[in-house]
Amino acid sequence: MTKRPLLIVSVFFILGILSAASLSNLLNLTQAFTSTLIFILATVISLKFIKISRIFLFLSIISLGALLYLNSNIFPNAHIKYFLGENRISSEIIGIIKSPAETRRVYFGKVGSRYLFQIESIDGLKITGLVLINIKTEKDYQYGDRLLVKGTIKKPPADVIARALRFAQRKLRTEAISEIASSSAKKHGGLLAMTKRKDFNYREYLERQNIFAIISASEKNITLLSHNYNSNPVIRYAYLIRDKIKNQFLEKMPLESGAFLRAILLGDRSELPKKLNESFRNSGTMHILAISGLHVALIAAAFLYFFKLIRLKRKISYALTMLFLVFLMLLTGSSASVVRATVMCIVFLTGILLGRQVDGYNSLGAAALFILIVNPKDIFNIGFQLSFIAVLSMIYLTPKFMLFVKKEWNFYLRKYLLEPFSVSVSATLGTFPFILYYFRMATPIAIISNIFIVPLMFVLMIGGMCFIVFGWIPFMGGFISYFNNALANIIFFLAEFFAGVKFGHFSI
Repeated sequence: MTKRPLLIVSVFFILGILSAASLSNLLNLTQAFTSTLIFILATVISLKFIKISRIFLFLSIISLGALLYLNSNIFPNAHIKYFLGENRISSEIIGIIKSPAETRRVYFGKVGSRYLFQIESIDGLKITGLVLINIKTEKDYQYGDRLLVKGTIKKPPADVIARALRFAQRKLRTEAISEIASSSAKKHGGLLAMTKRKDFNYREYLERQNIFAIISASEKNITLLSHNYNSNPVIRYAYLIRDKIKNQFLEKMPLESGAFLRAILLGDRSELPKKLNESFRNSGTMHILAISGLHVALIAAAFLYFFKLIRLKRKISYALTMLFLVFLMLLTGSSASVVRATVMCIVFLTGILLGRQVDGYNSLGAAALFILIVNPKDIFNIGFQLSFIAVLSMIYLTPKFMLFVKKEWNFYLRKYLLEPFSVSVSATLGTFPFILYYFRMATPIAIISNIFIVPLMFVLMIGGMCFIVFGWIPFMGGFISYFNNALANIIFFLAEFFAGVKFGHFSI
C-alpha cells in the first residue's frame, strides 16, 4: 500500500462497485453499510497484525465502493424514475435548465436544441429528477432559466437505433432502406453492427448519468418564468464567460474553424459539422474534439509559462494555475476526461510544491477515486473507460517502447518523432479492444494520423487562446483569426486524408 496507495485503493474501490452492480438483486444498502462498518472495525482491531489488518482494509474499501454504488441508485419517492410508465404523456412541467445547449441540430428545417433539465413539478405534482429536454427553437436558453413547458415526456427508448430503422421502414420502400442502411454503415462506423448489439441499452446508458426521461416541446409551448433560479454563482459565471467566448468565435471566424476551436477549447461540439465529426472519427483522432488530458496539460503549461514571464513566485503561480484549471473544468462542463485530467494536474503540481516525486499511476488513481466517489456509475461510462485506459496505456507502454530507442540517436529525432510515435502507439493499443467492443470499429491509421494532427492541434489551441485574449483588437484579431482558420483547414485536410486511407479504418 505504501508505493502507490491511491492506485491500489481505486482498484479495490472499483471492484466494490462492479460487485454491487453484478449482485444488485442480492445486496441492499443496509447489508453493505453493516459490512463496511464491520470491516473497518476489524481493520482497527487487527492493526498489530499487519497482513490480517491489510486484508480487512481491502475488504473495507470494496465494501465502501459497493455501499456508494447502491446508495447512488436510491431516489426519493417523488422522483421521476417512479412517476413515468412506458407511455408518452402530455404534461405541464416546471423545471430549471442545468446546462448550456448540449447539441444543436436542424431537424426537418427547424433548429432543435437539447439541454439538461432539472424537474420541479409535473401537472402540479411535486416531482424531481434530471431529464433531457429537446426544444424546437433557435433561441439559446441559459443555465438557471426556470421554464414552464407544455410538452410530452417519456422514458428513454431502450434501443434508439433499432427504433429509428423501424420508423424508416414504415416510411420508405424496402429498397431505399437497404441503400440508406448500407451507406449509413459506411458513414457512421457501423450503424447496422450497433443494431445487432444485444447489450447496448440507451435507457440504461442515460440512467447511469442519473437521467430518467426525455421531454419534447416547441418554443411556442415554453414560458420563461425567471432567470438564474437557484443557480450556482461560480457555475453561472463560468457559463457566462463560455457564452462570450463562443460568440466571439461565431462573429469573427468562419463556421467550421470557429466550431472546431469551440470544441477543443470549450468542449462545445453542438455546431460542429457532421462531415468533420466523420473525418476525425475515421482517422482515429476523434479524441481531440473532447477536452482531455492533452488539452488540460497544454493549458496548464501555458499558464505556468505566463506566470514565469511576469516573475510570479512559484508557489503563487502553481496555486493560481490550479484555480484556473478548476475554473476550466467548470467552463467545459466537467466531463469525466476533464475532471480526470484536472485532478491529475493538481496532484502533480501539489507534489512538486511539497517536494515529492509524483507518480503517474497514483495521480490516475486519485482522479478515478474523485470521479467515482461523486458518481460510482461513471465506471460504466464509455468515455470514462476510454479516457483512463488511454492514460494508463501511455504511462505503462511508452517507457517500454522508448527502451528500444538508443540514447546516442539524434535528440530531436527521439524527442519530436519517436516519443510522440510511442505515445500514439501506446494509446491506440490500449483503447483498441474497447473501441472494437463498443463501436465495432478499428482505426489502425490512428497511430500515424495522431503524430501529424495532435502537434498542429496544440499550436491551434495556443492560437485560439491568443484569439480569446486579443481577438477584440482590430488588426491583431484579424491576423490571429486568419492564422487559426488556415491551421484549422490544414487539420481538416489531414483528417479527411487519413480517413480516406484504404484499410485505415474498418467496421466489424
